[in-house]
Amino acid sequence: MINDYKLHFAESIKKHTDISLDEIIQTIEIPPENIPGDLAFPCFQLSKIMKKSPAMIAEELKNKITSPYFTWFEVIWPYLNAHINHEKFILDICNTPEITPADRENQDTKVLIEYMSANPNKPLHIGQARNICIGDSVRRIFQYLGYQTHTSNYGDDSGVNVWYNIVGHLHYGLPIDTDKKFDHYCGSIYTTMRSKDEDPEFKKLLSETLLKIEEGHDPDVYRIHQEYTKKCAAEQIKTCRRMNASFDMINRETDILHMKFFAEAIDLLKEKWYVTYVEEGEAAGCWVIDLSSLPEYEKAEKKYQILIKSDGVATYVAKDIAFAMWKLWYLTKDFFYKTFTHEPSGNIIYTTTAADTGEHKEKFWNYNIAITVIDNRQIPPQEVVKSSLKLLGYLNKNKEYQPLWYGIVYLTPQTLINFGYELTDEEKAEKRLPFASRKWRTVTIDEMLQMLHEKAYRETKERNSEKDAEWLDDVSEKIAVGSLRFFLIRSDISKDIVFDVDEVLDMQGETGAYILYTGARIQSIIDNNPDPVQQLDSQQKAKLLTTPEEFELLKKIAEWKSYITEAEEQLAPHTICRYLLDITKLFNSYYASVKILKSEEPLKSARIGLLQKTLDTMKTAMDLIGMEFLERM
Repeated sequence: MINDYKLHFAESIKKHTDISLDEIIQTIEIPPENIPGDLAFPCFQLSKIMKKSPAMIAEELKNKITSPYFTWFEVIWPYLNAHINHEKFILDICNTPEITPADRENQDTKVLIEYMSANPNKPLHIGQARNICIGDSVRRIFQYLGYQTHTSNYGDDSGVNVWYNIVGHLHYGLPIDTDKKFDHYCGSIYTTMRSKDEDPEFKKLLSETLLKIEEGHDPDVYRIHQEYTKKCAAEQIKTCRRMNASFDMINRETDILHMKFFAEAIDLLKEKWYVTYVEEGEAAGCWVIDLSSLPEYEKAEKKYQILIKSDGVATYVAKDIAFAMWKLWYLTKDFFYKTFTHEPSGNIIYTTTAADTGEHKEKFWNYNIAITVIDNRQIPPQEVVKSSLKLLGYLNKNKEYQPLWYGIVYLTPQTLINFGYELTDEEKAEKRLPFASRKWRTVTIDEMLQMLHEKAYRETKERNSEKDAEWLDDVSEKIAVGSLRFFLIRSDISKDIVFDVDEVLDMQGETGAYILYTGARIQSIIDNNPDPVQQLDSQQKAKLLTTPEEFELLKKIAEWKSYITEAEEQLAPHTICRYLLDITKLFNSYYASVKILKSEEPLKSARIGLLQKTLDTMKTAMDLIGMEFLERM
């Protein structure tokens, strides 16, 4: 909505200038809070053209332009600032219907979002939670905008981490059956087997098991590998489900190998003459892709990437290139699929298989946009994947490959202490500490959610002593999950963050708990009004909302479309968090300055209508980042 008024402002200026409409629109700004006006146009760019000072140009434009969308124009040197017609603006906001996904223009575009991508051999930790929250929020945003959206968990079931577990069960007598949550049991097995890293016999068994897993011919290894990774992945999915995240499919790396996707991809790459065999130098005996012709590698010290090492083993980058080619439909075949699990929502999660099971799903390929959520340590290899696709002519206006990287998660020393870890004095003095997963010094998502849940339960019970345990448990879970999701993506996702368990549920800070509490407060005000909520759909009601706080709140509602557009175009779900914080602060400022329920009619009805509009917008934004609205906390 605010963009419509930018357009009207730009059109009024265009009538009296020689620069293009697009240029004007791009330079129009929203003034800071302490500057009068709702929109501002800087006149610097016209100064050279018109041979006048920016202030003089602004004054001339002020005297020439008129528009029913604005009540007056003001010169704030060197800007021309526009004051929006409040009554018309309010009516436009309230009479604009919400567009459903089916009505949006993106419904013919297929999008695949790959996230989590965890080894199925241990529980998910809090660092992976950020990946999950980002990926699932991007999924929600694209679905909201009408794209045909699917999500994928790349199951790296042939990675070295999985081999440790399989070797432990096959050769060291470790049982598979356990009373523990299976992924947590797997994690303890993994930690035990890492202690044997320097054992020559163990190394030999590890290497032999790798080949058997990749080849898929040994029935004993195949059976235990299939059973083990499936059971572990199922528990990881349960954790994701608890976080309000899910998938459409699990792409198993062993199926990529057994379906010979990589072999086909390499053949296609060799046909393009960009992949060659190296006979001398540090890459002797390897197959490499030559990237030297791309501008981004012009000054790079290393202008190639190894795809197949001298021992014949494919690199991770090579496998990612082959997988990316499948996503964008440059391979000649698809996986077969079988049902992995039925979600409570009714959604079916499929898993890939190399065997024809009769459940082949054509819908799971030929994507226009492929997004891969990765932490920023994986930027170099993913840039190679994207550059390779570009080099081969596989990227164009209908085919996009977008690595979406995010900053890693550190923990405060106090958070680790809260989970029972002993730290040295030097570690306690640090502002942040990294994970040490091989020492098993990490915090799992399950553990974190349980701690947050228990803390939320205690605080909720203090405020709602009359409520029963079932209600308290449900509300506490939604507070824990919503607050965790908000915390992990509220900052610029490209930056590292420091996770503090005590900060997550802070009702006074920029937290999910603060957002949830404000939503519940708005609902409480609406519920305490005895009359039905009436929409702000008449000029009479619009005239009543005259305070500056009311108009600022309405402007923020009108800006929703620009925030969601930014989140889509920049793959930035944290934009939605920023919007929620902005609108929440504006509401609380409004609530502190205006006696809503004590207002006289019809002003009270108009104000309750404004609150309902605010709450509806907040609910939409909350849903896009996986937060569940609470009527009471």
